[in-house]
Amino acid sequence: MLSIILTAIAAKSTVLLFGGDVMLNGIAPSPRVLQQIQQARGHADAFLANLEIPLTRENAKTTRKSAEELKRHDQWILKADPGHAEFIKRAGIDLVTLANNHAMDYGPNGLHEMISNLDRVGILHAGAADNASEAMRPTYLKLKNGKTLALLSVLAFMTPKALRKTTPATLTEPGIAVLSFGGTLGTAAKAKLSRWILAAHQGADYVIVGTHWGVERKPLPNAYQVGLGRALVDAGADVVWGNHPHVLEGAVIYNGHTILYSCGNLVSSLPAQTGLFRVTITEDGIQKVGFLPARDQGHQVTLLKGPPAVFAKHGQQLLNQLLLKRFPSTVSVPAF
Repeated sequence: MLSIILTAIAAKSTVLLFGGDVMLNGIAPSPRVLQQIQQARGHADAFLANLEIPLTRENAKTTRKSAEELKRHDQWILKADPGHAEFIKRAGIDLVTLANNHAMDYGPNGLHEMISNLDRVGILHAGAADNASEAMRPTYLKLKNGKTLALLSVLAFMTPKALRKTTPATLTEPGIAVLSFGGTLGTAAKAKLSRWILAAHQGADYVIVGTHWGVERKPLPNAYQVGLGRALVDAGADVVWGNHPHVLEGAVIYNGHTILYSCGNLVSSLPAQTGLFRVTITEDGIQKVGFLPARDQGHQVTLLKGPPAVFAKHGQQLLNQLLLKRFPSTVSVPAF
């Protein structure tokens, strides 16, 4: 009888698994790269990650990133082998965000090749398309528990100059979806967010907004991330899922909804502390957040074993304390 009750309770919840930046440049396609995270997929209803590097063999690079910037390492132009698509799918990743600062590194041809490869293996995607209208549209996933998930993906850098480097989509030209508010969230900006998210909610039980924002290598979110994250929740987002800083920035429960400021690098050619965030949404809308620590090393993601203290010793305990002091409505995130 108890097992039946627990099964019924579980069936009323939706479990979403979030990973960070998938940076496969310089890594040869292999099942071992993401093999262990397949174990974490478990009973999650959906697994999402940010596909940071275009999967393409195109050679024509973007001209928006100058030779001087590339030489100074202010900008990077990157790509990865399209053969990775099969193994991303095999790892259990259902949806990826594409609105980031590398998706257009090899122009429209590189974008189209990447999308074609994702479509071929059955990975859903959002945030980049043939025009701005399509890039801003949600992608829907019907979950096994009967709920429907909508994913929106946008790049939300503060300055127009930074946004232009990424090739935003226009009314008639391909590119990525962007939010361009100049670092100020006024009444008009908030109204735009409300209309955008409300439209996505028309066909979904939950709306996830993937945001590419913040400052690289900063372990805490900046004020604009905090303001925009809260504005997105106020506009109707169920979960705000941030990426781009390439380091973990902690999680916040704001007005009952989850904001993940940065999930770090899920995988890259450089070693790093990483992990997976799990957001559980109960039938009555209560959200709980957990974290599964992992290590990205040797071109492979390795899950760490042990109690919550395993991740605490890598800085999450201190990070939670800093967030509590700096921002209200912040909760400590336990391992799961």
